[in-house]
Amino acid sequence: MLVLSPEVHRILRRARLYGYLIERNDQIYQLTAFHPVCTKAFALLMVEGGWLTKNGDRYELTTQGREVPTEFRRQSNRQ
Repeated sequence: MLVLSPEVHRILRRARLYGYLIERNDQIYQLTAFHPVCTKAFALLMVEGGWLTKNGDRYELTTQGREVPTEFRRQSNRQ
């Protein structure tokens, strides 16, 4: 299972904001963006992990992906 790293969290947040992400030229983009969010290979890992589903050239959030908190909080090693 894919761990919720800051990068995974960022991608899920963008998918939630725009409704879905799109695939172009082996890269994944948010709508109206010129810079890719991630690679197709990484998005497929997120599909395998259960965070996204692939429908044609769209990547949409799964129920598990929608339940991720909107803010990423790093766990501190301090005690």
